[in-house]
Amino acid sequence: MPAASTVLERLERWTAAEDADRGVALFRRIFALLWVVYDVIDLAGGMTERARVWFPHPREPNLVVVQCVAVAGGLLLVAGRFVWLGGMTAAIARIVESLVFFPLNDFFFVSVVDLWLAHSDGGPFARGRRPRWVRDVLLAQLAWVYFATALLKLNPDWLSGGHLYVRTQYLIAGHGWPYPAFLKRAFGSLPFDAVLARIGVTMEGALAVVLFLRRPYWLGVALVLAVHGFGAAMTNVWFFSASMIAAVVCLLPRR
Repeated sequence: MPAASTVLERLERWTAAEDADRGVALFRRIFALLWVVYDVIDLAGGMTERARVWFPHPREPNLVVVQCVAVAGGLLLVAGRFVWLGGMTAAIARIVESLVFFPLNDFFFVSVVDLWLAHSDGGPFARGRRPRWVRDVLLAQLAWVYFATALLKLNPDWLSGGHLYVRTQYLIAGHGWPYPAFLKRAFGSLPFDAVLARIGVTMEGALAVVLFLRRPYWLGVALVLAVHGFGAAMTNVWFFSASMIAAVVCLLPRR
């Protein structure tokens, strides 16, 4: 019983502790705004609709409703009003979108983050608080994402550079991606792609360690900018990259 009592006391202190700054609130606004913009662009272009069914067809009205609900929840998070309601609404809408219409890892990730952010203003019964546990959970999630990503890439397929080769050649051939001429030639070389792949794994693993230790801030920011700056510019991964950069910059303690 004493051991259980000690654990419960520590848990109570942890959940009751206030955050030292407004980093989570800033991240909440940036993250929600990014995915509101994503959904608005997606709705305007019908991109998820085309991705789930390639041939011409009428839009699925239920998907449109779900995306509009996600936008509404995201706007509440951006505004900082009814944060719990907005976060839970956005999280549920994104889960429905993932499970019913189009399973995408990014959507699952966004739904979990929205769930934590729903509690960043103290929850429905303690509005106006800044609970520290939200930052702790988000940082733990980020550390796990980078650790798992680096671990899963420790295989011959990734380390050979083949994935980067296919990705970059697809962007060149299918989308006329505006790589400089010397980069087009470099990306066409498997040894060059293999070097980039191994550098990427190393940096993602290092970022996981920085997030776990919560220091040093400058190294975490440098790593996330390098990893996701490359991802955005070179492999056409924009919204997830921007989300991860915002997370590390806003959530990693500066001291």
